[in-house]
Amino acid sequence: MAVLETSCPKHQRRRPELTPCYRIINQHLDSFVAERAREGRPLPEYVLDEFEAYLKCGVPAFGFLRLKCGDCQEEKIVAFSCKKRGFCPSCCAKRQAETAAHLVDNILPLAPYRQMVLSFPIPLRYWLQTNKKLYVKIHSIVIKEMHRYYIIKAKLAGIEKPHPGSISFTQRAGSALNLNPHMHVLLLDGIYTEVNGVVRFRNIDPITDDEVAWLCENIAKKVLLHLTKEGYLDKDGEVVQNPMMDELFLDNEAITLASTCSIAGKIAFGVNAGKYVTKIGSGFGYFEEIPLEKGKRCYAVNGFSLHCNTAINTHARDRLEKLIEYIARGPLSNERIEITSDSKVKLKLKSNWSDGTSHLLFTPEEKIWMTPQIQNK
Repeated sequence: MAVLETSCPKHQRRRPELTPCYRIINQHLDSFVAERAREGRPLPEYVLDEFEAYLKCGVPAFGFLRLKCGDCQEEKIVAFSCKKRGFCPSCCAKRQAETAAHLVDNILPLAPYRQMVLSFPIPLRYWLQTNKKLYVKIHSIVIKEMHRYYIIKAKLAGIEKPHPGSISFTQRAGSALNLNPHMHVLLLDGIYTEVNGVVRFRNIDPITDDEVAWLCENIAKKVLLHLTKEGYLDKDGEVVQNPMMDELFLDNEAITLASTCSIAGKIAFGVNAGKYVTKIGSGFGYFEEIPLEKGKRCYAVNGFSLHCNTAINTHARDRLEKLIEYIARGPLSNERIEITSDSKVKLKLKSNWSDGTSHLLFTPEEKIWMTPQIQNK
C-alpha cells in the first residue's frame, strides 16, 4: 500500500518590493517631496512618516522575527509590518480580515442584515473631508434616519418598542482613487423588541424601491436643512460659505490642494496640474427635486445616492464576513495597478464607467498624489 506524504503549509515571505505600488513610491517619492518643497507646499510630517513606514513594511532589512517550528525545527524569518492605517495594501488587508472575523464571531447576533451605501454631493464631500465636527453631525443624521425607517416600519407591523441596530464604515476613496467620502452602513434587517422580559428579534418585510426613494429623500432633506440652518447654504440650496476647516487643512496647503483636486477629479501637482482625470456631476440640485431611480433599490436626489439592494440572510455567516471585508477594505490594491512599458501607471477601475472607461493612466508622480494618505487625515 502506498503511503501518501503530507506536509504542513510553507510560509512564503511576501515581497512588497516587487509590487507596483512599492516600486512607484520607492522610485519617485524623493523627487515628489522635493518638488512640493520647491513650490512652497511641503508635505506634513505625518504623510512622510506614513510613506517611509510603508517602504519598510515587510522588508527584512528593517527588522524581523526569527521563528522556529517546535515539531520539524525549521526556521523562518518574518519581517515586521508597518501597521499603518493609511494605504498599505498588506496591513489594510490584515485589518479588514481581522475586523470581519471579530464582528462575525463576537459581536453581530444571528440575524439577517442589509447594507446601505450612501454617497454625498460633490461640494459636501470636501466639507466632510476637512471638518470632523460637520462629518460627525452628518453621520448622526444619516444613521438616525436609517434607524427611523426600521422603527416606523416595525410600528406599522404592530411591533411595540422596536430597537434597530447598525455598524457603519466610512470609505474615503473611490474606484479611481479619487477622494470620495461615503458611508457603508450594515443594519439589522429587522428589529429587536422585548416580549415578557425577553429580548427577541423580529423580521420585517424587505425594503421596497419606493421606501428607498423615501429614505434617500429624507436623508437629503435633513442634511440640507442642517447645512441651511448653519448658514452654509441659502434657501435655494446655493453654497454661501464653506465650514471652518480643521487645523490640519489650514496649516498644510499641499493637503488642501490634493483634497480639492482629488474630489474634482483633477491633477493637483506637476506638469498636468489642473487637468481633469474624471468627469464630475452637479452640486446639491434644488430642494423640490424628486428621487431618480438608478437601479434596483437604488435612488439619487440632490446629489445624494442611496443603494440598499445587498442583503444577507440569517445563516449566511460566510457571506456576511465577506461583505464586512469588502466594506472595511483599504483604498489600494496592487491587483488593480500596472506599470506600463513606457513607465506610466495604469489603474483598473472596479467597474467600467458609463462612457466605457475601464482604466485610468497616470504618471508615477500623479499616482503618488492620488495615494489616499496624501488626501486623508
